[in-house]
Amino acid sequence: MNRTHGSYAIAVFVAIAVFMGCTKMAGIDRTVEKNKALLQRYIDEMNRGNEEFLDGYFAADYAYHGPAGELNAEGFKAMHHMMLSAFPDTKASVEDMIAVGDKVVSRWKITGTHQAELQGIPATGKKVTLMGLIISRVKDGKVVEEWEAFDQLSLMQQLGVIPVPENPGQ
Repeated sequence: MNRTHGSYAIAVFVAIAVFMGCTKMAGIDRTVEKNKALLQRYIDEMNRGNEEFLDGYFAADYAYHGPAGELNAEGFKAMHHMMLSAFPDTKASVEDMIAVGDKVVSRWKITGTHQAELQGIPATGKKVTLMGLIISRVKDGKVVEEWEAFDQLSLMQQLGVIPVPENPGQ
């Protein structure tokens, strides 16, 4: 093989390797975008009050880890229903969403008016804003596991259950 043919063979090999890598990356990008779309759809359906959406949202072995404790899909649905019942005008938004591989991190904001009892707290009629983060692991188009953190202290202060300190920051 002369030098020209050898260079040509190397160039073809490199082109095939790059193409295969790009194809693989494109598949990963499509999966990441599908995962993000699934999490955004959850927010959209929550804003519509469509709790039935959750029936197809979770994998059979779903696990939630967060302020409500360790929950399976049924436990999460019960918590979700409790919150929507207490704050029926809930509006949620995703402030940031970052996805890598099978995980999607969402920074969310929820607003609503406390119109019904919430875990022993009678309706206050107060409008609240709650912010938090959730990491969702997705497999085969279903949410398998989630880790959530949100500002519970701020929620209790906004409801008037816990007083806001005077002169905060001083």
